[in-house]
Amino acid sequence: MHKKAFTLIELLVVIAIIAILAAILFPVFAQAKLAAKKTSSLSNIKQATLGVLMYNNDFDDEYDAGCGYCWFYPTDGGWAWDTQPYMKSLPVLRDPTDQLSTMWWPTWAFPPNNPSVSISYVSNGYIWQNSAGGYSTSMQGVMGVDQSPQLSRCQTGVKGWMGTGRTNGTQVTQPSQTIMLATRQNSWDLWGMADVLSGVTWWDNGLGGPGEQPNGANNANNKYTAVNAKGATVTINTNSQFGAIYTPYANQSPFAFCDGHVKAMNPVATDPNPTKTYVTGPYYGLFPSGHDPMDMWDAYR
Repeated sequence: MHKKAFTLIELLVVIAIIAILAAILFPVFAQAKLAAKKTSSLSNIKQATLGVLMYNNDFDDEYDAGCGYCWFYPTDGGWAWDTQPYMKSLPVLRDPTDQLSTMWWPTWAFPPNNPSVSISYVSNGYIWQNSAGGYSTSMQGVMGVDQSPQLSRCQTGVKGWMGTGRTNGTQVTQPSQTIMLATRQNSWDLWGMADVLSGVTWWDNGLGGPGEQPNGANNANNKYTAVNAKGATVTINTNSQFGAIYTPYANQSPFAFCDGHVKAMNPVATDPNPTKTYVTGPYYGLFPSGHDPMDMWDAYR
């Protein structure tokens, strides 16, 4: 009596069919998984946004500083530090795809000496530098560097060279089109530019994290690199138009806006710069108001 069994050819055909189905389905599963992480990130940045707005409500609609005069948050404050009582959760400050690397942390930032933690969301701390009219700066974002002496917590009375005080919500001219929070990979919460996107690159060399903001006038084929705290040159983005924004979702990134809504979008859309002329700041005469009306980082346009 002969037993029935598959022939070798039949087994190979079945294996080939399974391989074809796997090749078709695995990318679909990967896309579904990434879509779920994108939804989670949008939920997290939304919760962070609500925490900032609750903070504002308790402080006469005034935004916290991105970082204070001394740049050290435990003594001088900073948005990710000061708003934690309203969020009551560290994970809401993290994108689920972020590797949370400590590459930007200097040696003194690590526990147990200091309680640094990795986060993914950074404040709109756009700084304008008037390189044409002398070395002066002003804050054009909503949570930048606050070096106004009346608000300094550790060097009261010493006039700062950067920042002009904190932003009141009533000063933001287009809250539904002005960025509050953005997503940057491998950020942290303790000092200086660690949780602020300033738009300038003075601190790119291992002093907090990359600072370049998106700009549609940049060459998309150029890379944006910076030197981390370990002295290694790191590619932040292969498309320099994205600046330091983290784009894990098919060239999209989660953003939060001053009216409280959030959405994922291509970073270039935040500053498309339709004139194709790089605008370094207001008062350059390129626009009637001195501000680029398409720049979502400029809270006063």
